[in-house]
Amino acid sequence: MSEAQEPRYVEYALAVDSERAEEVIAKLQMRGIEYVWIDAPFETFVTEDGYGYQEVETERTTVRAYEEVGEEPTEELLVKLRGEIQALLGELAHDVSASVPQAVTEDPVYEFTALEVRPGLMIRPPWDEERGAGETTIVIEPSAAFGTGLHPTTRHCLELIDELVRPGDAVADLGAGSGILSLFARMKGASPVVAVDLNPSAESSISYHMELNGVEGIEIRIGDVFTEFAGVEHHFDMVAVNIGGKEAMELAPLLLQIVKQDGVLLLSGIVEWIEEQVRDCFAALGWTVSGRRQGEEWVTLAVKRVQMEHA
Repeated sequence: MSEAQEPRYVEYALAVDSERAEEVIAKLQMRGIEYVWIDAPFETFVTEDGYGYQEVETERTTVRAYEEVGEEPTEELLVKLRGEIQALLGELAHDVSASVPQAVTEDPVYEFTALEVRPGLMIRPPWDEERGAGETTIVIEPSAAFGTGLHPTTRHCLELIDELVRPGDAVADLGAGSGILSLFARMKGASPVVAVDLNPSAESSISYHMELNGVEGIEIRIGDVFTEFAGVEHHFDMVAVNIGGKEAMELAPLLLQIVKQDGVLLLSGIVEWIEEQVRDCFAALGWTVSGRRQGEEWVTLAVKRVQMEHA
């Protein structure tokens, strides 16, 4: 018996009037096409603490759809299907194209290759089995991660963790995402390591990456950090917050509550135009910058309590 055949799909791109896009989707679904969405144009813009985006209102938009077909999607079949969709939609569609969708292995995520954070410290995808002599390797699944190391803030946090974390240090990773910072802190011998995130999917992502890296001992918590650390005082040697400058300032009272008097705060995801505000905020609380990294407009700060000189 032959093996089950992989499903084949055809991708449609339909130019339609924006106000009638929902009608188009309804007709496609009546045909039995389930994978349909509006490919709305958007614009990015600079905000006070980073970047934002919004949909752009246009007279026409693109509706995309995937339809499963039972035979090889030849050029002749594509022409036939395009005609059927055009006939189904009539005046609703100004233009219809039908094509074979890009193979999964051609997805840009699979272009992710080994990344050197610093000499001897590498981030690699699961399919990359190469290892250098004496290499410390963090294995990250790009498609499952919130933080692969490609962003400069993540790399700079890893650099500072490499410099500052010692075996036995207690580390908290707030907004842990993929858990990449927690993973490396644990590899450095930190214990305990607590990874906290609001997103429920972070738990499976961190657990998966622990398994990929053969790492144990990371405590994963899903919830609000103020609730998770209520009553915790001066427990952690390092607290990492790689979620933004505005967020770091909002969390300042909690951070100073849970970090040790001689501990360090790792503040990242800061855009350069609010760095001064972040510095001023923590300076007013008696903390000063002890380390800094910048990549493009993104800044990472290591912050420590100001040491009072004795007379």
